[in-house]
Amino acid sequence: MLRENPDFFLTNLHSWTNGNAFFGSLGEMRFLVRPTVMREKATGELLAGSHVEVLVWRGEYCLEESEVLDRAEFPLTEEGHEQVIGWLDGQYGAICPQG
Repeated sequence: MLRENPDFFLTNLHSWTNGNAFFGSLGEMRFLVRPTVMREKATGELLAGSHVEVLVWRGEYCLEESEVLDRAEFPLTEEGHEQVIGWLDGQYGAICPQG
């Protein structure tokens, strides 16, 4: 599991709600978490359509020079953050089976 792997790091939800994308890697797996943040103009509250898109690829090259192996979308919530970790865990198992 990625949660127990001391080499795995993923930014927190607050970073995503501020619109910050995050590139990460572990072993041969590379990934990008790209948020789409929609806010209520009057209150600044997050709207229900806010989400993150996560892309994974393999190898030593940047995203632009690589083939995206899979992508998924998750809500921009605490539950969505947990879902991203779970999804990346499955991707890591497929990309780095001996990991």
